[in-house]
Amino acid sequence: MSLVPRVRFSITVTLFFTIAATACAQTSRHIDQTSFVPLGGLEQWINIRGEDPANPVLLVVHGGPGEAQWPAAEVYKPWQKAFTVVQWDQRGAGHTYGRYGDKTPDVTLDRISKDGVELAAYLCHQLGKKKIIVLGHSWGSIVAIRMVQMRPGLFAAYVGTGQVASWAAMVNTQFDLLLAKAREEGDQATVKELEAIGRPDYTNAHQYFTFSKNIRSLWPPSDQAWLQHLRAQAAELKTSNPEQFQNLEDGMQFTGEHVLPDQIATNLPKTACDIHTAFFVIQGHDDIVTPTSAAVAYFNCVKAPKRELVLIPNAGHFAFMTASDKFLEALISKVRPVAVARGA
Repeated sequence: MSLVPRVRFSITVTLFFTIAATACAQTSRHIDQTSFVPLGGLEQWINIRGEDPANPVLLVVHGGPGEAQWPAAEVYKPWQKAFTVVQWDQRGAGHTYGRYGDKTPDVTLDRISKDGVELAAYLCHQLGKKKIIVLGHSWGSIVAIRMVQMRPGLFAAYVGTGQVASWAAMVNTQFDLLLAKAREEGDQATVKELEAIGRPDYTNAHQYFTFSKNIRSLWPPSDQAWLQHLRAQAAELKTSNPEQFQNLEDGMQFTGEHVLPDQIATNLPKTACDIHTAFFVIQGHDDIVTPTSAAVAYFNCVKAPKRELVLIPNAGHFAFMTASDKFLEALISKVRPVAVARGA
């Protein structure tokens, strides 16, 4: 028998096992871990997903308050090629709320921010990083800014979206938009109601929630479509996993009530203009929930080693969900190289 077929066979077998071993190694590099970790004396839910552990770590600090992001897992899947994405159900939210319910203690901006700092340190240790990237959405932007202020050395970059400036700016901007709309449409009853208020008292939460009851009618189409998606998703979750749905819904109500005073007191242009890490705002151009005009004004006051503002056209408060491809493009092209250079 000729040696050639044996050689070919040997080469084929060797090549097969080399390819198989490489594929196995590549598969093993994928990260998909879900656990409860101790933060601030409570076991809190986190999920870590990514395709390559060498990638920078991106911690998502969800908004709401209490709006845990694990139901949007599919949107984050493309992000996992360039980042190791960490979801965290904050104290009083989602799975973490499910563990402690309404006995959850100390649901405040200060404590949640300290939990976030502990989590950042945990991620650096567990994933072998010097620093991570933190992404805050809406309420989460307040938490993430506070985290960076507390321990700037843990963060290679801050990214805000649905960026909060101040509660006062939100109240006044939304009031002006509603009054302008009522005048334009000749809605005299609403005009009379709003003009009777004069200039709203931003510390009066009851007044705000009363006059802003129709604010969703002014949301851009992308945000309104996302709201419909969330409602459909909630109905599906309620059917498929009623316990998780209840924890998500109850956690939002619970957290919202507890942190409202912290939200009302927020004024980042007065308290957070010195940021000691790279600072990015990637904002929907048409956001009126956390008004883009106020977010830009806050951005302009910030002093940071590096800062950049990206406005996404035809997107609003949920730009990171409704324009996730453009959002991810900005994360990869603008944030990632800077964060890597700064230790991520």
